[in-house]
Amino acid sequence: MTPRTLDHTDTLELPVTGDGEFNALHTFWKPSHYATGLEAHTQAHSWRTFRIDNLVVGVRLRAEGRTVIADVYADGDFKPDQRQQLARRLVSSYGLDEDQAAFTELATRVPAMRQALTDLGGMRQSCPEDHFEIAVIALLLQNVTIARTTQMTRNLLIHYGRLVRFDGITLRAWFTPNEIAHVPPETLKEQDRLGFRAKSMPHYAAYFRDHSTEDLQAAGNLMEAVQEIKGVGPYTAAVIASHASRDPAVFGIDVWNRKILAHCLLNADDAEPQTVMARLNELFPGYAGTAGLYLVEHSYLSRPVAPLLAPDQHALARWSASLEQEASA
Repeated sequence: MTPRTLDHTDTLELPVTGDGEFNALHTFWKPSHYATGLEAHTQAHSWRTFRIDNLVVGVRLRAEGRTVIADVYADGDFKPDQRQQLARRLVSSYGLDEDQAAFTELATRVPAMRQALTDLGGMRQSCPEDHFEIAVIALLLQNVTIARTTQMTRNLLIHYGRLVRFDGITLRAWFTPNEIAHVPPETLKEQDRLGFRAKSMPHYAAYFRDHSTEDLQAAGNLMEAVQEIKGVGPYTAAVIASHASRDPAVFGIDVWNRKILAHCLLNADDAEPQTVMARLNELFPGYAGTAGLYLVEHSYLSRPVAPLLAPDQHALARWSASLEQEASA
């Protein structure tokens, strides 16, 4: 598969308006995030793809003080309303308007949080994915290792997503609900190796095809709304709600982060999800989700799942060649 070239079309300058410190590196790059090919990071720059309407958009991000500079590349006419849509999405995706001061004040009082706050202070929750993309990731994370999730994600993106090149780097881009809704469960199971998740994927695609982002944002209770999807239970709904609504009080507990939080907060090897959430809510009222994020990301900081790339053209070329080779296999 030959990558489609995206042309530079705009540059956005987005101020960080939320109170508190801003840590650009750890807002854009999370040590716990597994490699998808949708984004790449060095110490100073991040690259990411987005789907805006029918456009594939690539963005190079960097920060100058409390301003995020986003160089925008697109595969078609980038209209003014799409510019506004992308700007809103970047602000929301990286929490540029969120108040960190209240969480920081709480966190400084909790000994278990002090080192994480020292190393990651100013980190915002980052979620560049839209509601559908978040739901797919949550599905692929169910009861499985990171290696297995990475394999399933790679299969779906290679078979149904896009491969694009901009600013000297190659990245993958998501598929839309329409672009995968027609794929039968048998193909998803056998070709894409989704296992039991194959039966759920068409239901996910159909739901998000028929419910716009605006519809979901207007839902009174997003957790309840997405549980209308066959195959979505409380855990998956919590992941979708916590990331999509950016609710700092919500956190999706799974078998992996549960053990991390039990160790940090309860001095135990493991604990029931309800016990972990109760402790988070006790220590960080109103900010259990943010606290969980800080503790989990800090646990991966010394051994990130997808390390930063070296800041040179050779590293970017190797990255790009690897993605292009996978797409052609």
